[in-house]
Amino acid sequence: MLNFTELRPVGMPIGCIVALHGRGVRGEDLAPLADAIALDGMRWIFPDGPMELPVIWGGRAWYEIPPHHPRGLLESRTLLFELIEWLERQKIPSRRIALAGFSQGAVMSLDVGVRYPRRIAGIVAMSGYLARPETLTAEKSPAASGLPILLTHGKNDEVLPVEGAREAEAALRAEGFSVRLREYLMGHEVIPEALSEIRKFINLIFETEPRNGRS
Repeated sequence: MLNFTELRPVGMPIGCIVALHGRGVRGEDLAPLADAIALDGMRWIFPDGPMELPVIWGGRAWYEIPPHHPRGLLESRTLLFELIEWLERQKIPSRRIALAGFSQGAVMSLDVGVRYPRRIAGIVAMSGYLARPETLTAEKSPAASGLPILLTHGKNDEVLPVEGAREAEAALRAEGFSVRLREYLMGHEVIPEALSEIRKFINLIFETEPRNGRS
């Protein structure tokens, strides 16, 4: 299973967020996101991507950059499925688990969340895109119908242009997902205004899902 860093709340958690890092860093590097979001009662899991990047000391990735990424992406999808299944065995219902990611992590959050066989709480994809949209119709999970998804992206993003998020919104909406896209005057980053929107979204998806029982 994937290695991960974990942050636990004081007392019984109301939900769990699996937060996926971008290319070239590790799970623990995304841990400050928990403080920035500042939600009480939330358990955070920060897994390391499975791919080593020899050119970046200690850096990890979820897949190779396009057009070479399908194989790595599929392997990472399987590993993230296994991580969510492990969390479920720890008595966390899938409906109390959300996926959030930045850059490559955003791509993986979308890829996994809409295909996982049991419904999760929702997805936050920051500065990403939808990989292999042509496979979505055939591969989307029936349990994910209407799944809430928040996309945030910078209008000045030079790493992954905002057009990728706009295309993702259109494709996901066409497949019946409940998608909202928020664009900001920022680059490949997450500014306080975006964090505020993410906080509201996470509060909403966990307040509207039941806290007891398995999916």
